[in-house]
Formats: sequence, C-alpha cells, structure tokens
Amino acid sequence: MRGRLVAGCLAFAALSAAAFAVDLPSAWRAWRYSRAIQTSPATSPIFCQVHLSAGVFPHSQSFPADLRIIGENGAEIPYSLTVEDGEAKTEQRRADLRENSYVPSQYTQVLLDLGKQAAFHNAVKVNTPEANFMNWVTVAVSDDTRLWRIVKTRAPISRFRQENIEGNQTIRYSQNNARYLRLRIMETAHPFPVTGADVYFSIKPTEPVREAVPVSLTADSSAPVSTTRWNADFDSALYPVSQIAFGTLQPEFFRAVRVQTSDDGREWTSSGAGEIYRYKVGDNLEESLRVPVYGGQRQRYWRVEVLNQNDAPLEGVSAGFLMNSRGLYFEQRPDRRYRLLYGNARAEAPRYDLERLVRVEAKIKSPIARAELGPEELTANYADPRPFTERHPNVLWLALGVGVVLLAYAAVRSLKPPASQPS
Repeated sequence: MRGRLVAGCLAFAALSAAAFAVDLPSAWRAWRYSRAIQTSPATSPIFCQVHLSAGVFPHSQSFPADLRIIGENGAEIPYSLTVEDGEAKTEQRRADLRENSYVPSQYTQVLLDLGKQAAFHNAVKVNTPEANFMNWVTVAVSDDTRLWRIVKTRAPISRFRQENIEGNQTIRYSQNNARYLRLRIMETAHPFPVTGADVYFSIKPTEPVREAVPVSLTADSSAPVSTTRWNADFDSALYPVSQIAFGTLQPEFFRAVRVQTSDDGREWTSSGAGEIYRYKVGDNLEESLRVPVYGGQRQRYWRVEVLNQNDAPLEGVSAGFLMNSRGLYFEQRPDRRYRLLYGNARAEAPRYDLERLVRVEAKIKSPIARAELGPEELTANYADPRPFTERHPNVLWLALGVGVVLLAYAAVRSLKPPASQPS
C-alpha cells in the first residue's frame, strides 16, 4: 500500500511538472524558465507594458541581463526595462550668509539673504563640519528682517559619522519668495558650527509604485543592548531592494538606521542609511518611516539596525523590504502571442534601439496597453549552456585522479632497478 501511495505521489508530481512545462525554440533552450505574456486584443501595433511580478526575481539568474521577450515564432522582440521612480525638480538659489550668532543656552541663529528679487524657495541645506549631532531647527522668513513668519516650526537635522551614517541636513518648508531666511538651531550646550547654507526650490518627488519583497527579517537576539537588529537570507532570490519600511506603535521618536549587506555573511558593506522619526507639531503629525537602500541592491545577506543609543527599543517595531515596481515596454502587434524568458546565468544584456529611444523620450507618449504575466513554466527541452566540465565537475576530478595515479605508477616503475643480465 505504501509503495503504491509513493508511486501515486511521484506520478502526480510528474504530471504537475508537465502541466507547467513548455518547449522553447532551439535558440532559446538555454533559458530555464518562461511565462506567457497575457495581452489584450489589438487591432493595430501598440506599445504594451507588462509588469514584472515578484515571482520572476528568484529564478532570474543574472537580472536583468537574462530577460528576453520572444514571439510565437521564436523571434526576439525588443523591449525597454523601466523602473518606477519618483520625479523631482530642484533649482538652487543664491544666498548670502548675513548672520551667524549664538544665544547662550538657547540656539544658534543663521540669517540668509536671497536678494531683492528673491525667487521662490522651499528647502535649505545646512552646511556644517559637525560630525555627530541631532538637532531641531526652526525656519522663519521675512521681507525686512523685522516681521518674521515661521514656515517650519520644528524639523530635525542629523549626522552620525561614528556609525557611518551621513544623516540629513536638508529642511523643507512652505513655499515662499521672501528675501530673508532665518534658521534657529536648537543646540543649547554650545554654538552649532555653520559654514554656510544652500537654498533650493524643489518639487517634492512623487512616490513611485513599490511592492513588498516576500522575504522576512528575523530579529537578532545577539545584537548589542543599544541596537535593534534584524537579519535576512535571500538565498538565490536576489530581489532588487530599494527601501526598508518600518512600523512602530511609539508615538514620538527619532532613531538612526543602518543597512548592511554581504555575499558570505562575514564581510559586511554599508548599503543604506538614514533616520526614522515621528513627532507632532500642534495638530500635525510629522513622520518618516522609510530608509533608502543605495542603488537597488541585490545581495544574499542583509542586516538592518535601528540605533537606540541610551533609549529603550521602539515599541512594537517591525521592518520589511520594498522594491520599486519594474515593467517591460514592447510593441504588441495584432494577433501575436508573446513570452518572457529568464533563468540563464550566462546571458549577456541585450541592446536594442527601443531602449535608447525610450530614454530619449523619457516617457512613451503613444497609447499603452497593459499586460500581465502568466504562471511560471519550466523549459521542457532545456539545454544547460554551461561547458561539459562545469556541468560534470566530478568527471574532471576523476580524470585528475586517474592522471595522478598513472604518474605515480610511472614514477615507481622508473625507480625499480633494471633486471640483472645472465652471465
């Protein structure tokens, strides 16, 4: 009975695998996985966008180099890979430092003059040589230096170089074109060193579409008392992480965050840093609960740390990975079927005219049809592109062993004395 049950399970598994396997044209047999692209009917050529679902990344062995789109006849279809990203416009404003003073036990005051015909501005970056600090800043504006209007009641600036965290020294405030800008940095113990300030007009970046990465962070009980730490092992599913998102029940806080990655779990590299905070100004809640990761990292081992210093750990704190949404644009023709291929570690990145054209235009202006990816399918006629010696390393070692034995045998034979000749 047990034998029949095992045989039945194996047969079911084989049938299931066969149901999600497909033969590819001979030119594409080196791609281990593929998905049908489910398009809507089109009566004329039209640009089509297909969202890259999270399920593609675990098996894309050299993302994005191994991505290919083919037609039903096996022809390669040019595409453009796009990453959802926030758009921002920033213009710098001329500003002269008119005052840099200190009111003992209260604050350091900086006065900036943007000129008689000041253009609109809404952000200022404090330039300071201070290496380690976290201070609150109040920003006010005036047209005559007598009547002041507060445009930012309370905003943090910080830097933690002892923790290899550059922090943030830029403050955003309500848009205006006042001539004078006044900063009060609430450092009471000593004058806060300011060498200058850069004033900007910037459009706040639109938040790109992001999706959760299906990899969990595990709390690390061996972390120092002053640190809340999580670890994660992506194994072979190297998702392109763009942010770490935090959650906490604590009503008010300000904490520095450090993100590190590793290929082997021993040597760690800084891959992101920032700060998370939440505080109230009157009835308004100010908070920032996300920390960026440098350049969409794709690493196996991750370590995320919240630096508590002498404070207690955040109440009910949690962390998770986010990645920017990605899509492929290609030209869809009427009555054609398409398939996305991936899973070839030896594939080189393709180069298409379409990729350069899309970059020049910045956005595709023609109508865009939406498409979805079907379920993942194995390549039934898969042909491993690696050389024979890489696919069968034991054969190489066996041949080496045989060679060593033959050499040893020859050496022993050469040491034997020659047989004596009869007299």
